Amino acid sequence: MKKIFLLFLFMIFSATSSSGDMHRIKLRAAHHPEFLRIVMEGPESVISKAIVNQRGHNIQVTFPGIEFKIEGEKVIVAYKKTSDDTILFLPLEFRGFKVFTLKNPSRLVIDVFLVKGRGPERKGEKQGKKQVSREKKQERSEKKEIEKMKLPGIMTVVIDSGHGGYEYGIIREDYIEKNVVLDIAKKLSSSMNRDNARCFLTRESDRFLGLNERAQFANSKGAEVFISLHVGNNDNIVIYAPFIAESVPDMIKPFMVDRGQEEFMAESFMLLDSVRNAVASEFGNDMVQVKPLPYSLLSKVEAAAIMIEFPSFDDAYYGGEFRTDMVNIIHKGIYLYEEKTSRWD
Repeated sequence: MKKIFLLFLFMIFSATSSSGDMHRIKLRAAHHPEFLRIVMEGPESVISKAIVNQRGHNIQVTFPGIEFKIEGEKVIVAYKKTSDDTILFLPLEFRGFKVFTLKNPSRLVIDVFLVKGRGPERKGEKQGKKQVSREKKQERSEKKEIEKMKLPGIMTVVIDSGHGGYEYGIIREDYIEKNVVLDIAKKLSSSMNRDNARCFLTRESDRFLGLNERAQFANSKGAEVFISLHVGNNDNIVIYAPFIAESVPDMIKPFMVDRGQEEFMAESFMLLDSVRNAVASEFGNDMVQVKPLPYSLLSKVEAAAIMIEFPSFDDAYYGGEFRTDMVNIIHKGIYLYEEKTSRWD
């Protein structure tokens, strides 16, 4: 009787454990002449349940009710987990995609036909040359569009990389927040300096800076836009707006030196709205949220000021393409803000 009871307990425990298993899915991606191929490899019981659909400019893959963990091998496409059973891929602009499965091992394959790629309609060498010619024309056209996107006037922008020195920020495996945000800040600075802007970094190396030092640096440069970059614990992008309460507790007053934001709140909310719109236009409204941030670094800055938290290291792959996407989004947001303020003036 005792043996039967123990066997019964073992069967219950086994069933409970298996129902909560975290499945591992290998992810890899590669560029082919005509498309970007995304491959997800895992147990057949998981892969067979995949639901793939388009979500705005992105591709969503859901394994209903199945928790999974991604193990990236050669991943050249940006992605993020949006829930336990869903992953969102963020390729460049595409004109369509094809989905199929393979066995031994079990794989889900997504072929994404990018707008800038050489499409499957190409036939023969002559057609290939025509395609190259079209791409060159498109490239010239894109350069003209970039020229049109120049900021209307010379703007002074200060980009603040969170943490630094002995302040590491969030650490996940090979990623350290202070290094990741500094890299993105440098890329953004290069992008802005090619535009009609004067862009400064609060720190250009791995060194610690106090909050007052960062604010004083921005104010000394006559910043018109101030953006502080961080990595958060959310699965989306969070934009923080400065907030100043009418009644300030005594214990908070030391943090409110100069109360620099009082005269710039309207500009800060226009900047926040511009960056939010830039994120939403690329990734959808549910990929960005806005929160107030009282008694912070932003309160001391005498300029339009916001803080941006990128998705957590667990929810996004911080490869080169993802970082470039973040740079482009912020750059676009600043451009939209400058357009608004020009009309406002």
